[in-house]
Amino acid sequence: MSERQADGQTPPANGSTRASETTAPPIPGSEPLAGQSLRRSDHVVIPVELLFLLLTLAILRVLLAPGSKALTTVLVLWALLTFTSYLAGEFETPVRLNFGLTLRTQAAFALAYVGYSGLPVVWPWCESLTVRFWLVLWVYLNLFAPLLGLLVRRMIRQQALFVTDTHRDRVRLLNWWGFDCREIVATDRLADWLKRESHRTGEIPDYSIIVVDVSDHRVEHEVNSLAREYFVDFIGVSSFTMTGYLLGPHPHLIEPHHLRGTLRRLKRLIDLGCSTIALVLFAPLFIAVALLIKLDSRGPVFYRHRRLGRHMKEFWLLKFRTMHPDADARLKELLAANPDLDRQFRATYKLKNDPRITRLGRILRKTSIDELPQFFNIIAGQMSVVGPRPIVKDEVRYYEGHSLLLFRVLPGATGLWQVSGRSETGYDQRVALDTRYVREWNLLWDLKILLTTIPAVLRRRGAY
Repeated sequence: MSERQADGQTPPANGSTRASETTAPPIPGSEPLAGQSLRRSDHVVIPVELLFLLLTLAILRVLLAPGSKALTTVLVLWALLTFTSYLAGEFETPVRLNFGLTLRTQAAFALAYVGYSGLPVVWPWCESLTVRFWLVLWVYLNLFAPLLGLLVRRMIRQQALFVTDTHRDRVRLLNWWGFDCREIVATDRLADWLKRESHRTGEIPDYSIIVVDVSDHRVEHEVNSLAREYFVDFIGVSSFTMTGYLLGPHPHLIEPHHLRGTLRRLKRLIDLGCSTIALVLFAPLFIAVALLIKLDSRGPVFYRHRRLGRHMKEFWLLKFRTMHPDADARLKELLAANPDLDRQFRATYKLKNDPRITRLGRILRKTSIDELPQFFNIIAGQMSVVGPRPIVKDEVRYYEGHSLLLFRVLPGATGLWQVSGRSETGYDQRVALDTRYVREWNLLWDLKILLTTIPAVLRRRGAY
């Protein structure tokens, strides 16, 4: 895909605008709350909790294993416990406490204990740990870690809309849980509120999560049907007590398309593993390409472009720069002088024999080496190794009449479209391939696409 794509804004539906810009009267049944902060926790809370876990392990090693000399004992146990916790279902969302008296935590602890017990035999740098060490660690995970997580969420809150009929007095409690509730909407007014405050593509510009009171289970069924049309996390809360939050039932995602679970977590672990290995293996190639780009043309080594990810949230996609620095001006002149090329570009956002591309850039594109920096996007959680192709806002219109389902998952560095001809496929076929991938996804299909990517790259079909 070309580097210099248009990045237009999607107009709001039915003349609606963002809540902060509109002068229209509020919807009956809604109640704005003043004086709340605009902090976000989705990319902060979980790393902070993991850092505290690492610090706790280091302290326990000093106190309970004073003769220990290997620092790798702490690091390996921390990595193993993080891995087993994620596999058991922790860390899926920052709105729910990680660790505590739950089956997830017990499973994670048991897997970590079994996994680490055999390591000292095969790896001398991992020392044996006493039963007392494991007991104190279990107490921390079940009693102290959730309290620490509660305090972290209290300090780093996430902006939210609160939907309820009977628990309007629980806003302060929700603040303790990490929800920065700035507005309350009655349940029967939620549909009207969503229509008014969303863009026509289903984006909710003012909120990343909507907290829904589902103490009446019929409400969750109604919200589940609404969630199909909007790109925001709907969080169901059925118990408005501190005991319920700590011990259960916990806040949970209300999703029309259940794209989580163990297989999804395995997919993320595979993403991290593949990306880390690839960055290590390709490090010499990264250095060589960076030097060649600097020698070939002036300008930066990397190119950043705004793309749409899960829930239509924009992120900076990374590539090696393959175009001249004045590519925008060259494109404008070229399209103004060639109506046929202008129509081709508007249809596919790509040009064959593009004059903006550098000599080295043509080689990088033909071999797909320019895509390698996307492994950084994958590690950052913005992309997956396999998934729908990341698009820009101007391309959303091609998907609206077919399906916007691809925005329920992370975009991929490779995918069904990339191994099916890439630029030789029409846009309708691209949309159909992306939608089919999301609807029929399974882990074996990802592995098949990964294995097919290598020969597709070597054939260079549709790469330009």
